[in-house]
Amino acid sequence: MANVQAIKCKKCGAPSYAEQARQGFLCLYCGDFVPWAIANAKFTSNIVFKHRSIPVVDGLLKLTHVGLPEREPDDLKYPTELSERVRNTDDKLSELDSKAFRVWKAREMITVACKFCGAQMMGKSTQNIFECEYCKNKIMDEQAFKDGIYRKEIFGYNDNIYNKAIPFVISKEEAKRRILRLAKDYPDDFGKQLTEKRIDNDLQAVYLPYRLEDVSLKATVETEKGKFTFYQERINWATPRSVLFDVYLIDALQPWDFGETAPFSPAYLEGDIQIFSPSNNEAVDLAMKRILWRDIPVITSAEFGLQNVKPLTWDYNFRRHSYAYFNLPVWFLDKRREDNKNDLQIRAAVNGQTGKAAAIFLQTGKKDYIRTQIIKPVPEMSDDCTIFSPPAPIIYIKSPFLYKIISLKDAVKKR
Repeated sequence: MANVQAIKCKKCGAPSYAEQARQGFLCLYCGDFVPWAIANAKFTSNIVFKHRSIPVVDGLLKLTHVGLPEREPDDLKYPTELSERVRNTDDKLSELDSKAFRVWKAREMITVACKFCGAQMMGKSTQNIFECEYCKNKIMDEQAFKDGIYRKEIFGYNDNIYNKAIPFVISKEEAKRRILRLAKDYPDDFGKQLTEKRIDNDLQAVYLPYRLEDVSLKATVETEKGKFTFYQERINWATPRSVLFDVYLIDALQPWDFGETAPFSPAYLEGDIQIFSPSNNEAVDLAMKRILWRDIPVITSAEFGLQNVKPLTWDYNFRRHSYAYFNLPVWFLDKRREDNKNDLQIRAAVNGQTGKAAAIFLQTGKKDYIRTQIIKPVPEMSDDCTIFSPPAPIIYIKSPFLYKIISLKDAVKKR
């Protein structure tokens, strides 16, 4: 990086810091604020939430939106789903966008002199902003500082990039600790696959595209205790808009707090972060339904202590919010490069906002399950966060579409 600009307050000379939410540089010492060279004119701060309350009639739930006769699911699996999931992510990225892939793989460590104290700073050639570990001041690529244009490569189509994001809160070191703690909690699953060296070398910060929806689910399952029907609400469910990363793994990072939304300006991002645009294909459109169907045994087993759950039929209702497209921060660890499609593959990810860790264990014809980490203490979130209600056993009482919540014992009996 030949030319760099010191991010310094023009009033008092103290360091200024990039503030995504306000789209400018803020001096923490005198409070002076300087807008970025280019503000995101397309940014819409307000999400139009399309929440819908459930009508209650004589103490009964009126579930008109999922009141039609339940149906068996169509074939939800995308034809190439398994073959794509067991592939190395780098191979998929090189096919998606060979130019971006070449630029990313060619990035190297560079040294930059601090404009404040003269110390040497190390960073990746794809970074725009560097922080001095001695004086804690920051410098930035001069041209990006002047015009606010991001000149690095984004995977996919730059014009499709969403204009809202949730900033990274979790550092790489903290993400590493969360993954190692998850491995310690499930030693029989991880075995010896996970090492600190592997995490240090391969853990990558990424911004992935998601869309916000409310979902109502009614499903009937067969279990060792008998058949029953349940109802669940998912409020502000962030659904993946890219299938480059395992959709089941990155979906397991819920919940998210959308009250922390900020404008997404790639030129002012700090750190070594890969950015991905959304995909527009059939596989993405099917992903929400695939995740929802796959979750049915998981949520009912966890709620009711069941061992053998088989989904039979279902009905669902999606309500997409307006202006609710986001880039969400994720730390991602791909499978080992030497693992082939028939080996046990372990991938891990960490929610870059809350620190929740998850890992998926995938082996063709043998294993396909997820382990997640319970976050303690539970982080405080705004009202605009992801909320999943527990699955509630229900029974049909009378027309029009009136149901009663009952106990699992009664639900199994009454069927």
